Amino acid sequence: MRSRTWLFLLLLFLASGAASQEWNYARLVLIYGGNIPFNFNSIKRYADGMEIEDGTILGVTLADSAQPGKTLTGFELSVRAFNGATEILGEANSLDLNMIRIKAEDYLGFGTDFTSEGYQDLSPGFVLLCTYEDTDGGFDDLVWDTHQLSISYECGKPVAAGGNGSLLGEPPDYYQVEVELELVPTGGGF
Repeated sequence: MRSRTWLFLLLLFLASGAASQEWNYARLVLIYGGNIPFNFNSIKRYADGMEIEDGTILGVTLADSAQPGKTLTGFELSVRAFNGATEILGEANSLDLNMIRIKAEDYLGFGTDFTSEGYQDLSPGFVLLCTYEDTDGGFDDLVWDTHQLSISYECGKPVAAGGNGSLLGEPPDYYQVEVELELVPTGGGF
């Protein structure tokens, strides 16, 4: 009798956990490129800046629970310096955050419903990189291995080349900054 009671309680617990999964969910999966080094080891790189295309690849998982009032239609991806950092810190010096620019592009699976905002300045507050809005009338769940984003980075590009300025004249140092990406589902009920 006692084992039946435990079995009943275990099944009740498992069933309540399964029934409570009524929320839409979103997840980013880092496929590669968690650490992006810019190595300025020549005058040309100091003068012209550097671009690292497809430096990070992210998989996107987004699932619609199909619950009334919680209609999932897509997502927005934004970026900021981690913890609202206001500068790129070196061991003895610092640089303005906007020396680094970041963009997100469709790497796999999003098609024409995807919109990139192009290169955006790194800043203390969130800045929109891209949006995805499923326009065919019914949202299809996204899975990380079939829906991927590429994140590209540039640093020290001259204004004439579309950047925010060359690093010429800046003191050499080992600078680093952490970057935070935020995936926000969109649609009714969010």
